[in-house]
Amino acid sequence: MTHAAIIDALFSIPQKGPVVQISDCIPFLEDLTPRMKTSGIAGAVLVHGNCLQCQYQWNCADRRTHEIANLVARHSRQLRGLAAYDPLRIGESLRWIDDAVSKGDLTGAYVQAECCVSGLDAARMYPLYGLCAKLRSPVVVEFRDHDRWVYHRPQLEVVAADFPELDLLLAPPPQSETAWMVQLMKRFPQVSFVLGPLELQQNDTLCEFLERQGHDRVLFRSASEDWPQAVQIARAVPLGAAARRAYLGENAAKMFGFSIEAASLRA
Repeated sequence: MTHAAIIDALFSIPQKGPVVQISDCIPFLEDLTPRMKTSGIAGAVLVHGNCLQCQYQWNCADRRTHEIANLVARHSRQLRGLAAYDPLRIGESLRWIDDAVSKGDLTGAYVQAECCVSGLDAARMYPLYGLCAKLRSPVVVEFRDHDRWVYHRPQLEVVAADFPELDLLLAPPPQSETAWMVQLMKRFPQVSFVLGPLELQQNDTLCEFLERQGHDRVLFRSASEDWPQAVQIARAVPLGAAARRAYLGENAAKMFGFSIEAASLRA
């Protein structure tokens, strides 16, 4: 039986124990591809997303970017990666992001909203958006906390209005308000969402929007589920065949430059 390719559009590389200082951040050396193959994952977009508790998180954005680039380089067919941005070192950040994306080492930038104390629409964030818009590479913004998600939503509308040429991918916390997500996608065609399969299993309104007019607006992520569990849930999402293929892999393949033909799976 042939299954649609499944691409995890936002996978935080695991950390051993809590990260509260730079010395806790042990380089990730595991080869993810055997686990991906046995789980039914054709591709993954890697980020360093477990640094919220580290008081030095901004000091090592360049190191995190290089680590992701090195992981991707080992398995460039199955993996893509996103660069980290340091708003306190704007010039340096733009140089390393420009270099990584221009060379094809990475495919965009990653921001954790909880780390943006001054706001997503702050002046220090706009150089990142401008560069990624110029490079035609996406910015992925992840939210771990519902309060921060609600706080930042008006700022997201400002950013989307100011950068209509920027592909903006939002990864909200679980059980976020559907009406606002649908409204934002209707207003801004360049805004998409990265959602776990449980969000679609439990949301008829969102599924209806995807079926009727939003095939290309939502990408799969495993979220808190392990890959085998997430794949099992994802294959049962209440979508038609075309919308399901788009959600599971086609949208991510287009956004991040995977070869969907090469990524096709058989089970």
